[in-house]
Amino acid sequence: MEWIPRPRYRLPLDDAEYAWPSHPSMTVEWFGSGDPAIALALMPHANEPLGYALHRPLEKLADDCGRVAVIWPVDPPPADRYFPLPCDFREFLRTGYLQPLEEQTEFAHSAEPATLTQCHAADFRRLVQLAAPAALILVHNDAFSRIPYLYGNRRWPEAERLLAAAPPDAFPDVPLDEVEWTHHLGPRTYAYFKAADIDVHGSEAAGLYVTEALRIPVLTAELPMFDWTGISDELRVAVRRRMERWIEEGCGDTASMVADSDALLEGRPVPMIAPEVNARALHAVLEGVRAELDA
Repeated sequence: MEWIPRPRYRLPLDDAEYAWPSHPSMTVEWFGSGDPAIALALMPHANEPLGYALHRPLEKLADDCGRVAVIWPVDPPPADRYFPLPCDFREFLRTGYLQPLEEQTEFAHSAEPATLTQCHAADFRRLVQLAAPAALILVHNDAFSRIPYLYGNRRWPEAERLLAAAPPDAFPDVPLDEVEWTHHLGPRTYAYFKAADIDVHGSEAAGLYVTEALRIPVLTAELPMFDWTGISDELRVAVRRRMERWIEEGCGDTASMVADSDALLEGRPVPMIAPEVNARALHAVLEGVRAELDA
């Protein structure tokens, strides 16, 4: 068992495991004691459960190390759409679930909720407000990134620094991808983008809306889902763009997307990142945010 000697947290990160929620309703679980509190929002998309890797380590968080509020599942899939944990990329594509953009809680924040999804987003905000954290970390998963990274309204330099080195041998030393929908704020940070930028209107994205509505700092930690080692960068990006097109078309039937991705990969395996690796990455973000709040 490895203990990470950071100033505020000492967690047995080798205890990490992935899991699906045992219930569909959002709850708040508290770990540790002392101020300030930091909230982690897990499963903000229906096919992104890997932030749970930190749950078992957090159960052993010592008192007086600060409090962590885990709010989850934010946007769970139907139980019959849980993919195996861990799994290969193809199984993720075949069995995973994702709603159209306007039906995703992540992009459904509104001052006057009108749809079921917008009401669910308002329920999430109420839980965050009740937890009253000093900062909120939205924990996403990226199926195509080679490295963990952040989204934010500003840079979090200490979180970036710790994330780049945690763990030092698990991820390649490569830059963030260039993407069409936003720009870089720092070497490991993208800028939050408006929901309207991806053609969702009448509501706003969580990172922007929650920051203004609750007056707390918000950032997103993106954990890489799969190990693309051995796959060329051109091929990885081609598969990513195929899934992006499926999302743009409304997240409907997956058969064509799966077939096209299978043809591109030609049987090459793309395994899931180990839970203890993603637990270390998320731990680094937690430590970085804590250090910046303390400062």
